[in-house]
Amino acid sequence: AGRFCAVLGRNGSGKTTLLHCLNRTLTADTGTILIHGKDIGSMSQNRIARKISLVPQEHMDIFPYRVLDVVVMGRAPFLKISQQPGPWDYEIAQNSLNCLNAGSLAMKNFNRISGGERQIVLLARALTQASHIMLLDEPTNHLDFNNQYHLLSSIRSLCRVKNLCIIASMHDPNMAALFADDVIMISKGSIMACGPSEEVMTERNISDLYGTCINSVQLTAGKK
Repeated sequence: AGRFCAVLGRNGSGKTTLLHCLNRTLTADTGTILIHGKDIGSMSQNRIARKISLVPQEHMDIFPYRVLDVVVMGRAPFLKISQQPGPWDYEIAQNSLNCLNAGSLAMKNFNRISGGERQIVLLARALTQASHIMLLDEPTNHLDFNNQYHLLSSIRSLCRVKNLCIIASMHDPNMAALFADDVIMISKGSIMACGPSEEVMTERNISDLYGTCINSVQLTAGKK
């Protein structure tokens, strides 16, 4: 809890597969996954969804819902079949948007806001769903540098303020070095290195991970 973990690796290395195993969207062939000491295999999908949320890498355009309605969808695991979200659920959803400084988006059409704003909204939906662990699959995909920076700043802030565990697959080692507390490097489906970012993000590890000779890597010191 309270830490942001980045998962780095080349395309096809297994980053997304790992995330999907962690919330049992996929079932691991071997090994055991524990959540707070309990085997995920013994938990119902609904119970898992109350503890772990996933923001996928890609999302399709949806019906022209208000942003607040998209965020309140995160309350689904807490509602009975055919039960509609009530005032309390909408209050939680609005608070999630406010936490990400996106409260002003609540009444806007989700399909008409920018890509960066959509990612913030999906992050708010995940926050509305689970209060323990959030899984993010390439959260900065298709975002420009400014939006990447502010989104990752928001993610790291959530870890601190909400005491969440956030695990995100990422492509950019520079962003991982800047924002992540911990880094897991995956190569060909196996963990190549893992630990605190300042220990894992070395020139040798990055060169081995991406198969590219890196002469100098400037890691960000003194994270704010």
